[in-house]
Amino acid sequence: MKTQQENMSCALNLAIKLIRRESPTPEDAGCQTYIAKLLAPLGFVHTAVDVNGITNSIYTRMGEREGVLAFAGHTDVVPTGPIESWLYPPFEAVVEDGILHGRGAQDMKGGIACWLAAVMQLCAEFEPLPTLQILITSDEEGDSIDGTIRIVEYLQAQNKLPDAVIVGEPSSAKLVGDTIRRGRRGVVQVRLTFQGKQGHSAYPGDADNAIHGAAPVLTKIASLDWGEAADGFPATSCQITNFNAGTGASNVIPGTASGFLDIRYNPQNSFAQIQDMIHDACHGVDVSVDFDHVATAFSTPDGKLLDTVCDAIHGITDIHTNRDTGGGTSDGRFFAAAGVAVAELGLTNSTIHQVNEQVATHELDTLTAIYIEILKTFEV
Repeated sequence: MKTQQENMSCALNLAIKLIRRESPTPEDAGCQTYIAKLLAPLGFVHTAVDVNGITNSIYTRMGEREGVLAFAGHTDVVPTGPIESWLYPPFEAVVEDGILHGRGAQDMKGGIACWLAAVMQLCAEFEPLPTLQILITSDEEGDSIDGTIRIVEYLQAQNKLPDAVIVGEPSSAKLVGDTIRRGRRGVVQVRLTFQGKQGHSAYPGDADNAIHGAAPVLTKIASLDWGEAADGFPATSCQITNFNAGTGASNVIPGTASGFLDIRYNPQNSFAQIQDMIHDACHGVDVSVDFDHVATAFSTPDGKLLDTVCDAIHGITDIHTNRDTGGGTSDGRFFAAAGVAVAELGLTNSTIHQVNEQVATHELDTLTAIYIEILKTFEV
């Protein structure tokens, strides 16, 4: 009689093992060492590219077929939030009624487990495969300063960039495979610091209210027309996400005020254009403007990679996949900037970053089957 452990699918078993390693960003908690031990008997060579306390790994297996296909993922997870609000402890990886509960179940230890399970099955079957790279960081949910970007830099320096990469982020909406990300909008963040003169509210003639100076500028920025969106992309959006001013006293005119903008732009706009438009909106006002170009917009054109991914999904699920560019940022941008074709395909994302993150166990099996088909059919 089989034990409960033996009845588990390979992907589910691996996901449980990874979730039980408590790794809030930027921690890895030994996940990547565990992965290295799993992959070594399959012919994978592990290369550590750790930088400033961030754990980065490249696992490489030379293939029998032409081409280099990479999978990119992260072992760090977001903080749990209030532990008492979880139905089950977030790092115990409890399986109940066909649901795997735990931080990272969807984002994205579950996705990593599915890719590993797919590779392990095909290697066990002696399936001829392309050269494989598995690229894992512990700095995706954090600053993303010393994570995947350092892996890409290393591969560039070694002239070993892959032909294409599957990013295992939870791209799917309601069913595994219903959506892939072919690109992402870029991100520009802007800090505005308005200068005035502090004074008594009873004597406004002796002061210069920084809020009064900021209000028309922020109104103008909020109503900017960013133009038509590039094909396949959501329109550029600009949100004022923070505003701070005042001393806390009711009778003091504030001498400074600060605002923060989060701009998500499509490729029809450029960083230079965004800078010019914000500067124009601030014209004539005493304000300092600091820009941070957090992420560049990118899009993978139709072609072999996207067709291979969508054909694999359709073959396993009969779903006609939406090739989407929505959502926030991902590490796919670092590969795209290096000229690598990117497709993001993972589990559903209904509970990512939430208390009680969970995934249906059948999703793990479906995604594993899709990954197997991609590995078997990938061509350059």
